[in-house]
Amino acid sequence: MTARDAATAALDLTVGGITTDATTAAELFAVVDLLDGQPMLRRSLSDPSSTDAARAGLAERLLAGKVSPTTVSVVAAVVKAPWSSGNALVAGLERQGVRIALEASRASGRLDTVERELFAVARTVDENPDLSAALRSLAYPLDGKRALVARLIAGKVDQVTEQLASRAVRARRRTFSLTVESYLEMAADLGGQKIARGTVAQPLDEDQATRLKAALQAQVGGAVTLLVHVDPKVIGGIRVSIDDDVYESTVAARLEDARRQLINL
Repeated sequence: MTARDAATAALDLTVGGITTDATTAAELFAVVDLLDGQPMLRRSLSDPSSTDAARAGLAERLLAGKVSPTTVSVVAAVVKAPWSSGNALVAGLERQGVRIALEASRASGRLDTVERELFAVARTVDENPDLSAALRSLAYPLDGKRALVARLIAGKVDQVTEQLASRAVRARRRTFSLTVESYLEMAADLGGQKIARGTVAQPLDEDQATRLKAALQAQVGGAVTLLVHVDPKVIGGIRVSIDDDVYESTVAARLEDARRQLINL
């Protein structure tokens, strides 16, 4: 584990010790939006020459009476951590908001639904060149991008899915899809699971999905979150990836293997 990973894990543990809920996440995202537009304030809250207590005190004075005491406590914990820049601080604060939103979904028994929906939204964006280009465009305003995603999913997904898809438009991990990917990794971590990404030619029915999930859990020796993408190009069978391991059993793959063998004759 790198020093950065260790610091992130320590902060997760600290914030995890604070009793939070979905409202906390929403307020944290509002604080993030405020700091995104205030470079001087970002620098002050991440200033390494200032003491932890001074930075936390500044955050408390800034937010007292404007957000809940719980949210103030989370922000104070985040600003006490060492950050390389004001932008890194804001990204770290948003990460805690995402984790808290996902934790609220887990507590309500909706985490699996949110995972599946976020995965589907990211796939939809990837498969729509115009939408994907608009979300990547630096010339397109952030509010406009969020409106595009909102029109795509409003009323069709869980409230947390809608909230996090809107946050992912900011693309702190370079692209919308990579940012959603980071959310899915956090969700799997909260659930103590590994992510299994399956690609199939036709949608799996409930029985097929259950049997596949059970087989994968037996393979990895632990709980698995199964995210399935339908791609007619695979023709038949299934392709599953877990971490760096890939399990391939598709007609397309077998045809490609046969083609290569013929070429090498």
